[in-house]
Amino acid sequence: MKSIPSCLATLILMTAVASSSSARAAVPSRTFDLRWHVQVDSIPRGAHEARIWVALPQERPGQHVTGLEIRAPYRHSFAKDAVFGNRVAVFTVKNPPASLAIDLSATVRREAVGPRRAQITQAERKLYLRKEALVSLSPRIHALADSVGGTPHDRYEFVLGRMDYDKTVPGWGRGDSERACDVGKGNCTDFHSLYLSLSRAEGVPGVFEMGYSMLPEGETDHAGGYHCWAWFYDDASASWVPVDISEADRHPEKAEFFFGHLDPDRVLFSRGRDVVLPGMKGKPLNYLPSSAYVEIDGVAHTGVTRTITYPATTAEDVRPGGGPGPAGP
Repeated sequence: MKSIPSCLATLILMTAVASSSSARAAVPSRTFDLRWHVQVDSIPRGAHEARIWVALPQERPGQHVTGLEIRAPYRHSFAKDAVFGNRVAVFTVKNPPASLAIDLSATVRREAVGPRRAQITQAERKLYLRKEALVSLSPRIHALADSVGGTPHDRYEFVLGRMDYDKTVPGWGRGDSERACDVGKGNCTDFHSLYLSLSRAEGVPGVFEMGYSMLPEGETDHAGGYHCWAWFYDDASASWVPVDISEADRHPEKAEFFFGHLDPDRVLFSRGRDVVLPGMKGKPLNYLPSSAYVEIDGVAHTGVTRTITYPATTAEDVRPGGGPGPAGP
């Protein structure tokens, strides 16, 4: 098992000391001029209605979104899901053509983040401890969680040692924690689903976040792709603490950093699992993709692609606390 010389209590203390020692200390950040294109194809002839829920960069602590523009010949509105508060752009197109195109742009400033102090309500605790379709709380998961060790760092080390970032074995990418136990291979969804299952089995709330990894050299019309990570709630420090275990696996030299910190090279598009969007008729989404969810005449439609473009960026420093955002992770 890979070893990481870290301790949650020390991490929280060091973060608090660093924050209090200089309230005006600079925080690493990046600013992305983001453009993305959502394409819906293969709409059946004679369809009566297409509904498209387009994922948007979320305004959260550490992520600030300005200048959102939407270009499409269809009317749209904005909505949020009732559980996780994901903001989406919603399009309803009557008698749709065979294909639809939507172009969006926004400026996103993303800051590096660490543990974030926040009070958690009983309703939030219940939500972030729940069993989900692929985030299992089976007897096997409970037994495994009991055997791993009692701390969040124990579970982090276990997942990091158990899992390999490997997309060659079929079934990867669904975030199925039972499969992760069986196979020990997958991508970010699989790593963090297993971590959430183990945490929740031990009574530790956790939440999943979905986004996109941003490269310093930029990208042009890059199709597909996503990245995800997780947060757990630490009752002792009353803090939400981030983890990015798949990045720690891919970059072992940063394994200590990714327990308790996230770099700014990412954009958050959605939060949560088993997401129910307002007005959707299909079953809850395993997660809201960083592209769009589409229904044709009330039936989920898979003919959706997204390309993303942004120029090269350089590291920046910003003053912390400069942007609005809701409480919580």
